[in-house]
Amino acid sequence: MPTMQAATSTMNLAFSPEGLDGFDDDSAGAFDPCNGLKLPDALRRMTHVELPGFVVDFIETWPTALQAAVQAVIWENFTRDARVPITFAWTPAYDYSITVYDVVDTDVSQGGITVLFTSRYPTDEHPLRQFSAR
Repeated sequence: MPTMQAATSTMNLAFSPEGLDGFDDDSAGAFDPCNGLKLPDALRRMTHVELPGFVVDFIETWPTALQAAVQAVIWENFTRDARVPITFAWTPAYDYSITVYDVVDTDVSQGGITVLFTSRYPTDEHPLRQFSAR
């Protein structure tokens, strides 16, 4: 759990309203799914916040479809006229999943995106890993 708390805390800082302002064009462009970079590589290009290496290493073990989905959520937010903060949350589970909530700004409240992801604990190897093609 401390690993995931460190990961989500750092990600939340990076994608807070202030954090979003810290992305230069190269760092933001790294999340464009069409540029050939995968999510872990895009995260490594962030210049204003550095994720601990073990966090990026753990993200590299996720199923690639989930990595691509999170990357697409981040990129879509960068392409908006009015960016909203992205909050990341994690809960332990048997398998991997993500759920995305997207609420736009209104006259009475600020919008935001929440990405809830589930996985095994980082040190808990999935029992089917030995059969994986990766």
